[in-house]
Amino acid sequence: MREVSVVLVGLGNVNRSLLHILKIKQQHIQSQHGIRFSICGVADSKGIAVNKKGFDIDELYSLRPNGLSTVNLAGYIPNAVTSSIIKHINAELLVEASPVNLNTGEPGLSSVKSAIDSGWKVVMANKGPLVMDFDGLMKSTKENHTRIGYSATVCGGLPVINVLKRDLKAASITEIKGIFNATSNFVLQEMEKGRMMQDAIIEAQKIGAAETDPSLDISGQDTANKLYIIMRSATDFSGAIKEIKLEGIDNVTAEQLSAARSSNHAIKLIATAQQINGQWQLSVKPESVPANSFLASCSGWEMGIKIKTDLYESISMKNYEADPMGTAAAVLRDMIDVFA
Repeated sequence: MREVSVVLVGLGNVNRSLLHILKIKQQHIQSQHGIRFSICGVADSKGIAVNKKGFDIDELYSLRPNGLSTVNLAGYIPNAVTSSIIKHINAELLVEASPVNLNTGEPGLSSVKSAIDSGWKVVMANKGPLVMDFDGLMKSTKENHTRIGYSATVCGGLPVINVLKRDLKAASITEIKGIFNATSNFVLQEMEKGRMMQDAIIEAQKIGAAETDPSLDISGQDTANKLYIIMRSATDFSGAIKEIKLEGIDNVTAEQLSAARSSNHAIKLIATAQQINGQWQLSVKPESVPANSFLASCSGWEMGIKIKTDLYESISMKNYEADPMGTAAAVLRDMIDVFA
């Protein structure tokens, strides 16, 4: 049995769901994979706390619902910033699930960089570090002979990154189309029913499905982030995220949704990557698609992707994800994989 010491950055919806899974699946993980994960460090917006013997999972899980934070834990280190936790404990794995920050990337970017430079393995649910410095993180991971997992950053539990990187070997991807943001998909569906956009967003926030900043969902930026990570991971695209033509659902009206339905179509926020004359053309925008198409079949809290290649022809897959559990399960999947 291998005991792996873990540091969690962020105690929001994803890492709290991860704690829940670790508790109920602990015996399964030990018997099937020979690993026991011990949470020896945690960081949130209030600071950091460490416990070399491992925190009680129930205690960590109950902090937020009871209005508590790392400040209330034995092992709290006063005046220590989130990204400094690597200096206060010697662990093997960093799990980064702090809120996405596309201005500075912090605290996620510094935490991830420090962990990799220290030879730790890293698993991310936070897309920010990858969007801000994909090349730097991959280079540093290689130089420090460690491993990084980030399948949870793209469509939660849907194994998009795994399928593209592992299961399509020797194939060349020619086109990708997908619905990568369940919140915007849910909002469009509710608006089609006559509901106000803001009311649908509030519901998405209540169940923990929306981004901490829901404008990332509605503006299409979250979808663009995922498309960028996909392209950098599984294709020869080497450009910047700013090359993705971006349009959100902010200006989609109930009248447009009704008109699309009347013509047997549905409006969806679709990410597209196509090779045209040897160059990748990338976009995120609302599109009207036939009601009998695969993308139109992705309703409400579903996300989906359609992949075209030269060898495997067309592959489509989708999932239903109305809460953070699927993303947390993907985090656990990566935690196990980086030690395989």
